[in-house]
Amino acid sequence: MTNFYKRLMYYGLGFGIGLVGVFFFFNNRGCSWLPSNRVKEMISERIIYVSDTNLSVLKNLNIAESEIAQYVQNAEIHFSKSEKSSNPQIYHIEGSTINKDVFVAQIVLYRDGLTSELIPNQFSAQNVKPTTKGYGKPVCFPVKKNLFYSDSSTHTNCQRKTLGIMEDSTLSAYFRKNGRINISKTLFKNKPNAEYAMVIKNEIGQEIEMFATYFKEKARIFKFAFDGDPCP
Repeated sequence: MTNFYKRLMYYGLGFGIGLVGVFFFFNNRGCSWLPSNRVKEMISERIIYVSDTNLSVLKNLNIAESEIAQYVQNAEIHFSKSEKSSNPQIYHIEGSTINKDVFVAQIVLYRDGLTSELIPNQFSAQNVKPTTKGYGKPVCFPVKKNLFYSDSSTHTNCQRKTLGIMEDSTLSAYFRKNGRINISKTLFKNKPNAEYAMVIKNEIGQEIEMFATYFKEKARIFKFAFDGDPCP
């Protein structure tokens, strides 16, 4: 029995040393079971946007929109400074950018959502309030070929034919190029599924508003709104 406990002790010691070695070898990367990486995976599956007001904050801090994706992936999540049990969840993150050694921000995550909001230069998740008015600019996109698909109703098909947008890939391309989130009209906590209002412009500069629900990682567009809509 004594030998058994010794072997068990040596096994546990070796396993612990190996675990620590793996942790430092991967430098907190590649281990999806780690809490911080699970949160980052949730963030990476969503569209990250910054409100118009906070875009000016990024500009004043000399932080480019193109830096945000890398910043979020490399930043450290401070769970003790985060609001994890609320809806939305708000995560406190800190990391470096090209021009700042330490950049602090909050990431707002509504449960089962299509989007997340980055709020820069805020130092307390407890005091942060998600933006509820105006527009937001997408700065990061999930790795998906097409972000949206539209339903097959007669009305929606008529609208798509009128707009000359029959392919889902075209919708995604327009949104990635110039899309905006209409925060004022988006129902982040709508039941059973959140509803999102988004604006795009086509090749001739026509503004098109589209409304989508989000369920099981799919954004289904159920309505378009644009001037001169002839569809009944």
